[in-house]
Amino acid sequence: MTKLFKPAPDSPLNALPAPTRSRLQPLLLGLVALSLIPAGLLAAGRVRFENSEKTVTLMMDYPALSQQAKENGLSPAALLSKYQNLTDDQGGNQRAGINGVAVYEDTVGSLVQRGDAYFLSGNDLIARNPGVAGLNPEWSYMRSIRPGAVEKLLGRYGNPVTDAAGTPLLRGGQPLTQALPTKLVQIAGQQWVGWSVDPRYLPAGPNTAQIDSLKSKKLVVAYRPYGDYRVLNQGADWPDVPFISFNGAEVIGARNPALLSQIKAALGKRVPTIIENSVQKDLDTLIEGRTAARMFSLSPSWQNSLTPDEVASKFALAARERTQRVLYLRPFKTIGETQNFLKLLSHQLRRSNITVTQPVIRNYEPSGALRWLSMLGPLAALLLIGLSYPLPRLGLIVAGAALLGALGLNGGQPFPALALVAAISFPALGLTLRRTQVSDWFVATGFSILGVLFVSALGTDKGSMLGLDPFSGVGLTLIVPIGLVLLSFLPRRDIRQTVAELFAVRLKLGDVIMMGLALGAFSVAVLRRGNTSSVGVSGTEAKIRQDLQDAIIRPRFKEVFGHPLLLLGLSGTLPGYFTMLALLGGLEGQASILNTFSHFHTPLLISAQRAFYGLAFGLAIGLVAIWLVRLVIRVWNNYGGWNASARLQASAGSLRPVSDTTANANKVSSD
Repeated sequence: MTKLFKPAPDSPLNALPAPTRSRLQPLLLGLVALSLIPAGLLAAGRVRFENSEKTVTLMMDYPALSQQAKENGLSPAALLSKYQNLTDDQGGNQRAGINGVAVYEDTVGSLVQRGDAYFLSGNDLIARNPGVAGLNPEWSYMRSIRPGAVEKLLGRYGNPVTDAAGTPLLRGGQPLTQALPTKLVQIAGQQWVGWSVDPRYLPAGPNTAQIDSLKSKKLVVAYRPYGDYRVLNQGADWPDVPFISFNGAEVIGARNPALLSQIKAALGKRVPTIIENSVQKDLDTLIEGRTAARMFSLSPSWQNSLTPDEVASKFALAARERTQRVLYLRPFKTIGETQNFLKLLSHQLRRSNITVTQPVIRNYEPSGALRWLSMLGPLAALLLIGLSYPLPRLGLIVAGAALLGALGLNGGQPFPALALVAAISFPALGLTLRRTQVSDWFVATGFSILGVLFVSALGTDKGSMLGLDPFSGVGLTLIVPIGLVLLSFLPRRDIRQTVAELFAVRLKLGDVIMMGLALGAFSVAVLRRGNTSSVGVSGTEAKIRQDLQDAIIRPRFKEVFGHPLLLLGLSGTLPGYFTMLALLGGLEGQASILNTFSHFHTPLLISAQRAFYGLAFGLAIGLVAIWLVRLVIRVWNNYGGWNASARLQASAGSLRPVSDTTANANKVSSD
């Protein structure tokens, strides 16, 4: 084991320039240590907050449930009861059913479908009642079957009055509107309401009787209103439910400040939902000064391409690792598949200690004073990197540029900017200070773990935990640390000489191939980040990922492969520039640790487990890889004697007398 940790005497690591030992190093390391105190306090507070938030609601899409009920000859109430009272017979008969439903706002057409109103086009009404005066074939006509069903819609709709530029005109602070043209017609003793437009697609308000019935069954109800510019007093008739989930790509009132203010007031105590991967326009403005609930759902087309087991895994992952508080479910094609899915999901939630109930949504509010104190750590780390370069003046320029870049990317906001500084500096700090032996991997890892506390302390707030406002430049956390370490490889001499020598290097075909492969691997690692990426995964890898995440908190593959590569580089086993490539490529594992903790909607302890598994697997694989690569190189060089002449020449060169070497050197010099 000791041999694994010691590089060979002729290790390529010896050719790397030693870092500058700055007189300020003890002071800067002390500042990092002191600022760990407020950062640690913030981390502990965040963990307490996240542990108190482990509740979700299983919310079924009610229209989809109603459609499935009709297809199976059941009433919606009967099928809802099946799904609500479902138990897991293999899980000790524990509850496995839903506890919530999502109900859409009625449209005028849904009133017709329910039998509350009757609809005819103008042509049809004229054909059935020839000779009746005042009917317009281009209009639409309705009459009430349930008393007052149509009449209550009168005065609900109107067109906004705008100026020539399209800006709504106001009167008394309210939008000026013109009522939608309607006309009352008496035909055979029945009152019909004529509409100048087809009203069936107009929002008609909530079905209060249905919502009250669902609430009486102890179900958590989310109301999904439609936005339509022709509806007057939007939000005034919303039901008393805990959640509001807007439809479409924007919230009601987006791009209309007056209407958005009206909707914000109409929300009251209702909590709007944030739909995963589909954040609606102006939702961030709407929830200023209030909270919101993260909601996860799958599109029907995607769900239909997956098995119940796969879908249950995705929803459980969303609740466990992405703090989704509302799981928006849709039934499968059959009742049996849906019940199986609910049992699988409930089992996985119980295993993760997540309770199915009505979640109480609160905002995370960290201490501002502790965050300001935590800023000293990243600043000290970045300055120490710059001062430790073999070219300290270059290092200070690089450190200053990194700080200014972070501030610029984040609009001058100090907390997200310094979170980015922490994420790019701490992975690079260890290798900038020490990189001569395998044990230096532990130093680099230690600094990366310290950086985690600063990233969490400075980057976590209400917006980032909701997934609305992470710091800008998260992708750079996988790139900039490599650049910082690469610049520390520049030797302590005139940089112009180094640049000239680099341009004079003659590359062989093998060099080009290896560098191309390294660049390709690096590109894939960077592009494949986050929950969605531009580079997909194979079916086999997707299966491995699902099996891992169902069994444990799945480590990131960047770390599982990055850590062994860094260990291999620090061992000095690889020849020539391969060692440098291994150091830089392996640094991706350290950078990935900080990138993992930059996803603030993931609970801190979940990210910690993910990083721990990555470190454990990476260390084990790395130690085996060092032994295996050394064995392969030894066999390659010695087996069959094919390389004997080259080794003999190398040995002879190493045994040449010093006087001969000096003489030859002097001869070359004199020539």
